[in-house]
Amino acid sequence: MAFSLSPRENYLLALNHQPTEYTPASVTDSFGVGRSLPFERGPGGSGIDGFGVNWVAPWSAVAAALPEPGVFMLTDVTEWKKVVNMPDLSIYDWEGTSAAELNGVDRSSKVFEVASMNSIYERMATLMGFEETLIALVEEPEASYELLSALADWKIEVMKYFAKYYQPDTFIFFDDVATEHRLFMSPATYKAIIKPLHTRMCQAARELGIIPIQHTCGKADSLVQDMIDEGCAAWHAVQATNEIESVIETYGDIFTIMGGFNSNGPPGQQSATEEMVRAEVNRCISSYGKYGKGYIFGGNIVNPIDPSDPTNTGINNTYILDEFIKIRKLQEEGSWEYGLSHA
Repeated sequence: MAFSLSPRENYLLALNHQPTEYTPASVTDSFGVGRSLPFERGPGGSGIDGFGVNWVAPWSAVAAALPEPGVFMLTDVTEWKKVVNMPDLSIYDWEGTSAAELNGVDRSSKVFEVASMNSIYERMATLMGFEETLIALVEEPEASYELLSALADWKIEVMKYFAKYYQPDTFIFFDDVATEHRLFMSPATYKAIIKPLHTRMCQAARELGIIPIQHTCGKADSLVQDMIDEGCAAWHAVQATNEIESVIETYGDIFTIMGGFNSNGPPGQQSATEEMVRAEVNRCISSYGKYGKGYIFGGNIVNPIDPSDPTNTGINNTYILDEFIKIRKLQEEGSWEYGLSHA
């Protein structure tokens, strides 16, 4: 029996905290742009960005883009007004870029997301380094708040341009405030300094008719209520280190988890076999999709390795997509039982 809802309709149900007809997935039901805007990172992910930060991609960091090590623009947060200049968004070719990126795109079948890398906390870290940023949050909370507030205002301007030229469904802002095991900062610091500004950003997105989503890697399930208070519809790239089932059970009617794939565990390593990758996709859909609400599957293997290696991430990501498509077909046929192992 065919589904009655399109992937877009079903996905939006999840983001609006309604029961879904089948398990939605970012890997099949959404598409996005905006993660490599030159004022966010250097062109192509390296080089000088709009703030003057130099981005590099060393193999020592598995080719992940990061600010040039040991080179930071801001050494004293109380002096930020003398050092930090917000990029002029008006000089970017929004009209031409949006037309090129959206050419031929069918927006009727999938949810359209835009993403802004380096949200307020991450941007502060690109300017100061993570260690100095965390010290500043404790030793100079007022100056830190002022800087982060200015960055939040700038991010809202980014949203306005996205709203005008792209008309997206969702806006994902990236603020990794946690490690795999715990928050980078105390919950009190997050609530006092970062939460009010995330709230301002979420409110601005809602006013623009855009659904706000917070991306946070690591163990941040202790912040779920704060994200809800901020007005976030969902938490993006949720890793398996979190108590995902508990979050869905408790908050699934008002909040949505996006992710679940154990990217830091054995299935996410370059040594993972096809069987391991497919089994992990099955585990996610069986464990989290069974609730029929509050969950959108997402997963990819991000560690770049030697392309000549037959176990490269491109192949393993293909396994993720292929396995999910198989599960989707079984769901449509009515032959899928949630909560069971199908590996």
